[in-house]
Amino acid sequence: MTRVFRVAALAAVSVVLLTGCGAVPDLNPGIAVRVDDEKVSTRDLKDLATDYCSALSSGEQAGGAVPHHFVYGLSASSLGLRSAASQLMAEHGVTPDASYDKTVEQAKTEQLASLDEAQRAAVIEVGAASIYVSAAETSVGRKVLGGTPSDEDALAAGQKALVAWIDDHDVQVDPKYGVSIDTGAAVLSDTSVSYAVSDVAKAGQAEQPDNALAAALPESQRCG
Repeated sequence: MTRVFRVAALAAVSVVLLTGCGAVPDLNPGIAVRVDDEKVSTRDLKDLATDYCSALSSGEQAGGAVPHHFVYGLSASSLGLRSAASQLMAEHGVTPDASYDKTVEQAKTEQLASLDEAQRAAVIEVGAASIYVSAAETSVGRKVLGGTPSDEDALAAGQKALVAWIDDHDVQVDPKYGVSIDTGAAVLSDTSVSYAVSDVAKAGQAEQPDNALAAALPESQRCG
């Protein structure tokens, strides 16, 4: 669990995003992420990604260069997942499993202690999204199943509930952040009209960034 908060390791985690199906309205200008009535502006997403990028380059947390597009895609998908999980919990009248707060508090005093407040908050918002979603699913699963199910059974039930919720709701991320859905899974996708030719250019588009090649990208295109 705590390894999730190692900022260098977070850069190698593939983007995860759940998206609703069917015809949904287009995003309004200036909106980066929308989950039903909850919206994240492009400005807020930029602020989060900037703080996360700063954390990736900070002191003990530094672990090699990472392309900006990866940081933006991961930040956008994390916000979408958190919002969907939060709304699902609200419908079931539950809160995240206690394991989430315990893990976050431990990380604040250990892995994230050297970061400033904004950097720490960004890493938790982005890097702990998967933990938050799992904690939400576990709580929802317990409510759905009733009684005293095992953590594994509760998590499985909660995962099904979240997938069903997203299928019935409007969850969108602006395509410019390079997040798309392929055979039920979320992946980073190239939405640029240009074609990457050099190894360095390809490194900027890779789903799993090569830190060494990413370091050769212009400073404006990378963190670290």
